[in-house]
Amino acid sequence: MALSNSYDFSLTARQVIVYALQKLNVLALTQALDADEAAAALQELNLMLKTWQRRGPFLWKRVEGSVSLVAATASYDLAATLNPLRIMSIRYRDTSSNDLPMRLFTRQEYFDLPSKTSTGTPTQYYFDPQRGAPTLYVWPVKATVTTETFKVTYHKRTDDLDDLANDIDIPQEELETIGYGLAARLLDSYGIEGEVANRILMRAEQLGDEAQDFEREPVTRFVPGRS
Repeated sequence: MALSNSYDFSLTARQVIVYALQKLNVLALTQALDADEAAAALQELNLMLKTWQRRGPFLWKRVEGSVSLVAATASYDLAATLNPLRIMSIRYRDTSSNDLPMRLFTRQEYFDLPSKTSTGTPTQYYFDPQRGAPTLYVWPVKATVTTETFKVTYHKRTDDLDDLANDIDIPQEELETIGYGLAARLLDSYGIEGEVANRILMRAEQLGDEAQDFEREPVTRFVPGRS
């Protein structure tokens, strides 16, 4: 039989919920998903995905964005553009497309600056992740600009699941991790204990650990005494 040559397998929120409930043995293969049960599980799934953002940034959530400079401007509202969860690094890109890595300020360091509108080439930044108003502060500021930009490496937020038909904002290799993670979170809701609960918890923990290991950049370690 020929290979499919396709790589677009995905699961909707509904399918992941059904998967989790079947692992808990509370939903038969031929049983329809109850609307109230689905709504409660969808809420739990959203909560889990939002909480799991703290484990990152996973590789698939580490993305690149761009912010155009505005003359004599020290702060940039990122809510309507990048809306980052966190910023990992920023480079100032000049008109010749040369990049200058910028240094991260702490909040205290930035707000202690005596003059936040000093002019020059931006070399430092502070990111304030306020709810609903994530703001990027830069220093010094450019007095005049043409095509300069800030190139931003940031932790992209996980999309909400607003509907059971929504696809889940994760790569294929972590779909099982999400399914077992949801099953583990639903144990309390269904009062499940004993062997089934232990099996679910062990599998969820194993998959979670594997995801943590896999979704990281490979590193080279130097061990003294080894050639």
